[in-house]
Amino acid sequence: MEDILGLVESRGKGFDFIHVANAMNKLVMKGPRSKDGRELEGKRLRLDPRFAQLIDLVRLHCHKFKERAIANVLHALAVFQADLDAVTIDERLAAQLGAIAEREARKMNEQNVANTLNALSKLEAVATTVSSSGWAELAQAAGRMAREMNPQGVANTLNALSKLEAATAAVTPMGWAGLAQAVERTARRMTSQDVANTLNALNKLEAAEAAVSPPGWAGLAEAAERTAREMNPHNVANTLNALTKLEAAAAAVSPPGWAGLAQAAERTARGMNPQDVANTLNALTKLEAAKAAVSPPGWAGLAQAEE
Repeated sequence: MEDILGLVESRGKGFDFIHVANAMNKLVMKGPRSKDGRELEGKRLRLDPRFAQLIDLVRLHCHKFKERAIANVLHALAVFQADLDAVTIDERLAAQLGAIAEREARKMNEQNVANTLNALSKLEAVATTVSSSGWAELAQAAGRMAREMNPQGVANTLNALSKLEAATAAVTPMGWAGLAQAVERTARRMTSQDVANTLNALNKLEAAEAAVSPPGWAGLAEAAERTAREMNPHNVANTLNALTKLEAAAAAVSPPGWAGLAQAAERTARGMNPQDVANTLNALTKLEAAKAAVSPPGWAGLAQAEE
C-alpha cells in the first residue's frame, strides 16, 4: 500500500480520473486480509494525509468516472468504510457517487454491476441518494448481465439485492428468472463463500427463490455438500440457517451431505461468534437430518461455544 500512497503524494496533482480510480482499486487489492490486520490498517489510513488526499482526488474527478471506474471506486470505498473504518463518506460525495452510478448503469458489464450493487449494500449514505429510476437502471443491468456473471458475481449480486429493498423492488420477473438461471448455471463452480451467500440471499428473496428449478436446488445442495469442509464459521451458520427455510434445497441434501455439514458445524464451533452459535443451534433444532449427524463431542463443542 505504501507504494500507491507514495505515488499519490508525489504525483497526485497530475492524476486524472483514470489514475484516481486505478489508485483506489490497487490500494484496496493490496490491503490486509486478517481481521486484526484490517483494524490496524484502518487506523493507519485514517491518520495518513496521503489517503485523505486520495479521497479528495475522488471528489475532484468523480464526475468523469465511466462505468468501470465508478464500480471500482465504490467497491474500494465500501472496503475502506465498512471493513477498515478508514473513511466516512460525506453527503456531498455520496450524492455525487450515487448520481454517477445511475448515469453509468446502462453501460455496466457483469462485474461492474455486481461490484456496484455489493458496494451500495454497504454504503448506506450513497444508496439513499439513488433515485427510483436509478434503482430501475441498476436492476435492469443486473438482470441483463446475469447470464455473463461468474459464481462470485451471482452470489454478490443476490446478497446485495437481499439488503437493498429499493433495488429488489425494481427487478422484473424476467430479471429474477435470469438471476435464478445464473445460480443454476454457476452452482457447480461456487466456493464455500459463494454457496453460503447465495443460499442466504435466496432465503430472503422470495421472487428469486420461486424462480429456481428443482434441478437448480439439487445443484445448490450438491454445492453445499461439496464445500462444507471449507466453510468458515459464518458460512456454516448462514448455510444451515438458510436450509431451515429453503425446503426445496434441504430436501435435496443427501445423508452424507448432512453429515458433512454437521462436521463443519463441529469443526468451526470454536470460532463462531455469539450470533453464529445461536443461528447454528436454532437451525439444528429444525433440521432433523443435520441434528442426527452431530456427534456427542460436537454437541459439547457447540455448547461450549454458546457459553
